[in-house]
Amino acid sequence: MGIGYRLGQFWRVWRARPLPETAVTHIKSILTDKEVELFNRFSASDQQHSYRVLTALQSAGQTHPDLLTAALLHDVGKTRVALTIWERSLIVLAQALLPEKSAAWGQGTAGGWQRPFVVKQQHPAWGAEMAQAAGSSPLTTALIRRHQDDLPETPALSEAGTAVTAEDKLLRLLQWADNQN
Repeated sequence: MGIGYRLGQFWRVWRARPLPETAVTHIKSILTDKEVELFNRFSASDQQHSYRVLTALQSAGQTHPDLLTAALLHDVGKTRVALTIWERSLIVLAQALLPEKSAAWGQGTAGGWQRPFVVKQQHPAWGAEMAQAAGSSPLTTALIRRHQDDLPETPALSEAGTAVTAEDKLLRLLQWADNQN
């Protein structure tokens, strides 16, 4: 992703406002009450991001309920440890300049200077645990857990040469929408 995309992302975080009531009503039509509680843990900018992911999928004709729920909750694990805009910026810079070190730093615990990298690396697993505890479906939970996974370039076959699963197809859609937003 280019510098223009990242600057836009920074600007959206910086000027984030609460979602309009129409968006809140839309979200409540998709999520259960317990999932709404999870969604409400997000900052305004993270709520806006998740809502943009949802609307990108819906604009592309996607209606699968587990995919739409995962779109709204895919980053909920980040709410376990709050990060500042500067820590988020550090993650982006380090991933661009030192991707292997960033991944290694993410293997620690969520304390000290490595905290932002741990949150980046661990939030999919944390989010899946939180969604599962809130009663989300196994497929929604799997999509949240895997939303940062690298998938093979060829959508028809996995690395092992086997057919891509329905879950992988939904995951690819979630990743596409997330990367757009």
